[in-house]
Amino acid sequence: MTQMASLAGAGLAGLQQLLAPSAEGTDTPVSEPPVDDQLRLLAVLTPLLRTLLDTIADSVTPSPVRATLLALLTEDLARLIGRAQIVAAGKIEDSDAHTLKEAPLAELHRIHANLAGFIDGSASLPADQCNGQGTKMLFRDATEMARDQLHLSSAQSKQRLATRDLLLPRTGFNGVPVAPRFPRLSKVFNNGSADPAQVAQAAQRLLALQPGIDAQACPEEAAELIEGQVAESLLTRNPTGTGNLIKSISARLDAEALERGEARMLPHLGLSFKGRQARGYIWEMCTDLAGHERLSQLSDQLANPRSAFGNTTHAPSTPDTEANVGGQPQLPGIPDDVPAPAAPTIPAWAIDPDVPEDQRPRAGFTDVGQELTVPEPAPELVPLPGESTAEARQRAKARALLQFVFDSIRYAADGDGKDASAMPLKPNVDLIVTISWDSLVGKLNDPGITARNNLVSAGYVRRLACTANVIPAVLGSKSEPLDLGRKQRFFSRAQRRAMLLRDKGCINPGCTMAAHRCEANHIKPWYLGGETNLANGGLLCPVCHASFHAGHFRILVVDAIPYVLQSVARDPEQRLRRNWVFHPEAESLA
Repeated sequence: MTQMASLAGAGLAGLQQLLAPSAEGTDTPVSEPPVDDQLRLLAVLTPLLRTLLDTIADSVTPSPVRATLLALLTEDLARLIGRAQIVAAGKIEDSDAHTLKEAPLAELHRIHANLAGFIDGSASLPADQCNGQGTKMLFRDATEMARDQLHLSSAQSKQRLATRDLLLPRTGFNGVPVAPRFPRLSKVFNNGSADPAQVAQAAQRLLALQPGIDAQACPEEAAELIEGQVAESLLTRNPTGTGNLIKSISARLDAEALERGEARMLPHLGLSFKGRQARGYIWEMCTDLAGHERLSQLSDQLANPRSAFGNTTHAPSTPDTEANVGGQPQLPGIPDDVPAPAAPTIPAWAIDPDVPEDQRPRAGFTDVGQELTVPEPAPELVPLPGESTAEARQRAKARALLQFVFDSIRYAADGDGKDASAMPLKPNVDLIVTISWDSLVGKLNDPGITARNNLVSAGYVRRLACTANVIPAVLGSKSEPLDLGRKQRFFSRAQRRAMLLRDKGCINPGCTMAAHRCEANHIKPWYLGGETNLANGGLLCPVCHASFHAGHFRILVVDAIPYVLQSVARDPEQRLRRNWVFHPEAESLA
């Protein structure tokens, strides 16, 4: 680091020597503040960097090593510039630059448009001329000046100044030094180890959590712990992982926030026709978390070629379909080996006897007035405050239609065929919620979490636990035999379910593949003596599974939890980590 600083200092000194304005041929000596020479140096760095980067970019293409280093170095530059923008915006406010008069500001723009004269010393910066208090200013404040002069939006201008107050030290109005609001985030922000924009966003979100932090038993310790977790996340995770961590922290700080949000959803649940457009007839569905999970799971299964829904098995060929090579995929819940029943024809007296039998209308044409197979549910006419009876009836109808859609989905997913139409829908386990025992029984109010990493309030889980199609996964339960040792080659259904609850998805940090698209992997291969039990298993998606067996990372089990040790290239710190996509609060291990 000392050698790097020496090299940087020597380079700056050499450039300043080249750029020093000459007094030869002038009638008056050059007398400028030393900072002007440094500004000249900064002005020349822009074309210098542009030329240097373009030259390197034209030369590194044959070498992936050099191309990668170029990307890393330019990212460092981008982070440096991002921090510099915040610092410069703060200096506009500290120097009361918004009080500048029009003449020096116009001259400053003229110099900025043609920097060559300023760089070679033939043009000098104008003197500071400011409007006094009580006079008409060009700009109301620093925010307005930054917006107009830097061509920013009002939100961008405000954010830069707010970020300076949160992450950079400054001098107060009375000359007293003011420390940054978040010192640990400030360190990450200043050393360039993370994207400044992401650090600024995390600081803003932490500021929004302050009411919840103040309500804790020891606010100072809670604030320090939370800031440390977010700072580490900024260094080791992408924005999605950091966002999930802050979302999880917010839920823990305010356990009732989830319940309030769920209560706000209830009046809007339903399926409603919104009108016809050029692209088709538009229906709008609004559902709660349980419906979202079911629809998401169904969508994933339909898109998954390994699932029963997503397979491409075709129906047996018939004379009518032999020419159709592509065929039609089998519909869920309808076996392909059962012939479709022939539709009965209408009575002979109702048709023209000259019409051939294969062209006669079917009985469905005369079914008008017959009772529907699925009776229309009675709407719940419970008007909300300010809601008319007609509006309540429409809302209840939309709600009933939504339930019908989900019942239809469950019936199709059961796959029992037509014979099950008169039977109650059998339990279809499609929502698994992990929650602590104390929260489930009401001793605590900590939220639960679904298989897709969605937070759900404890009260909602208690209600869902009463239905047949929801499994509350209580942490610490030992009701299923999970350790099969060497007696079985493949993981059982109970073991795979336990892995789903523990891992929630691929265990490789950064991978977003959901659990149902992962494979149960033996950490120590079965053929090398690895046992088929939960302590020797972990979920890996097919790509990460192949990468694991190729030796790109290792898996170590600590206290029955699988941790991943990445290669030195991907993790120079060499720490054991869980996948922060599904476990945002998990800490790394040395």
